Amino acid sequence: MSPKIIFLIGRPGSGKGTQLDFLIEDTGFEFVKTGVELRKRAKKDDFIGKKTEEALSQGKLIPTPLVFLIWMPLLIEFHERGAEGIIFDGNPRKLYEAKMLEEVFEMFEWKDVIACHIKISEKEAYQRLKKRGRSDDTKEDIKERLSWFKEEVEPVIEYFHKRGLLLEIDGEQSVEDVWKELKEKVEPFLNE
Repeated sequence: MSPKIIFLIGRPGSGKGTQLDFLIEDTGFEFVKTGVELRKRAKKDDFIGKKTEEALSQGKLIPTPLVFLIWMPLLIEFHERGAEGIIFDGNPRKLYEAKMLEEVFEMFEWKDVIACHIKISEKEAYQRLKKRGRSDDTKEDIKERLSWFKEEVEPVIEYFHKRGLLLEIDGEQSVEDVWKELKEKVEPFLNE
């Protein structure tokens, strides 16, 4: 049986992490939190660990091969366990990651995929990130991340849209209303 695969995508500050936690709790699905896995990998004292740590500490994008190095063991494990569903937190972030994942899913004969875009404006994202006050939320860092989202992630969103796999969620509502809309829109996919 093919697991239900959900990509949860949105601008920095869109509340993806919160909605991911709700979705995991509601569905019981497996999940891929790439950032968490990369931070774990960065602690290993080897070449890949050092490269990962270097990219993370400098706020750089992690090269796609390193991301797949993290994803593949998880996906193989999920396949072997016969996972009912898998949720990706904030990924894929590049068009070719989406296409590579598509090939991986074909290999595993996984066909049920949907992308949920928690949509907020760039202005709203900037305001939320400024209020959040994390060390990587300086004015320059925020502008760079929002610019990167526009250049790299928006083509991924368009790719899913063109393939009829995109659900758009209004992320500028209350946290509860975002969850309500997300749950309502994902429900038909989960029940197919």
